[in-house]
Amino acid sequence: MAALKYLLIKEVKQFKANPFLPRLAVVFPLMVMLVMPWIATMDVKDVNLSVVDQDRSSTSEKLIKQIEASHYFHLKTLNITYEEALVEVEKGKSDLIMQIPQGMERDWVNGQPVEIFIAANAVNSTKGSMGSGYLNNIISDFSTELSRQKGEVAAFPVKLSTQFLYNSHLNYRYFMVPALLIVILIALCGFLPTFNIVTEKENGTIEQINVTPVGKGEFIASKLIFYGVLGLFIFTVAFFIGKSVYHIAPYGNIGVIYAGAVLFLLFMAAIGLFISNFSITLQQAVFTMFFFMMTFMLLSGIFTPINSMVTWAQYFTYILPPRYFVNIMRSVCLKGSGFADLWFDFLMLFIFMAIMSVIAVVTYRKQQ
Repeated sequence: MAALKYLLIKEVKQFKANPFLPRLAVVFPLMVMLVMPWIATMDVKDVNLSVVDQDRSSTSEKLIKQIEASHYFHLKTLNITYEEALVEVEKGKSDLIMQIPQGMERDWVNGQPVEIFIAANAVNSTKGSMGSGYLNNIISDFSTELSRQKGEVAAFPVKLSTQFLYNSHLNYRYFMVPALLIVILIALCGFLPTFNIVTEKENGTIEQINVTPVGKGEFIASKLIFYGVLGLFIFTVAFFIGKSVYHIAPYGNIGVIYAGAVLFLLFMAAIGLFISNFSITLQQAVFTMFFFMMTFMLLSGIFTPINSMVTWAQYFTYILPPRYFVNIMRSVCLKGSGFADLWFDFLMLFIFMAIMSVIAVVTYRKQQ
């Protein structure tokens, strides 16, 4: 019992003496409990809606205002053609299109059935299906309300015709498999270079490198190249599994996907090296990398639509590179987008990769 007592005292002192672990023990649970529930939500809201109002009547205007009054939708465009609205969806500016037919008010007054067409962007199958479901409920409630105003018992007959774009069968695998490929890259290509350098520090082998003429740039470049190639191999294997097992093949050029993957892999390898530069023990490196991994996965739109997050979190995602690679993967796989459509995402990935690589080189302390 005496030995156990002193061992416990040693552990407490050792934990308190570490400048990193006590802070992490406080900050990490606070982040998880206070921030993550606001981000990782399955509630779909702030859905961007384009309305094609071919009726231009007081009834259609009331319907649009009722939709706007809900917290689920944000009216993006109004009174445009269906072709123009479809372009907005292709650019990712709109999630849903609602087309109100000409003569809707006349048919409603005469008790004739009215058909309202809804087209949903199903690249995110959850958002597409739930968003169209919310819209269906609002239209049904509006129909019932109009009936009560006329003294009718039954609601006016409304036929809702829904089309899901890019993922017509709402196959969840088409949405999740590209996301899981990104999760694999975040986990492996971030952890592996981190573990490598920290393990070298603990084993003392990195001291042998420090006394050689090898420069900091050469040392970090060798790590980036090696783990970039390794990451591409892992990505290729995972991509082949997705195609063979789930029959998921990209509609667009696979070269566009690999170009984005190279930039993202180099960024993840660079951030792993950056973390290892400031980590003394493997334990520190693991916890720090895990924190970044959780942040990247929950705030990049992999699982939760970005528009459904709180406002500050939506702005915060712009400084997270995974956001841009997620958009590249899903746009190419499901929509067939090319470089011309995704130039901004590639530009942001390149900027983040270059900045992080420079930081990894500068922060590496090569002792003589």
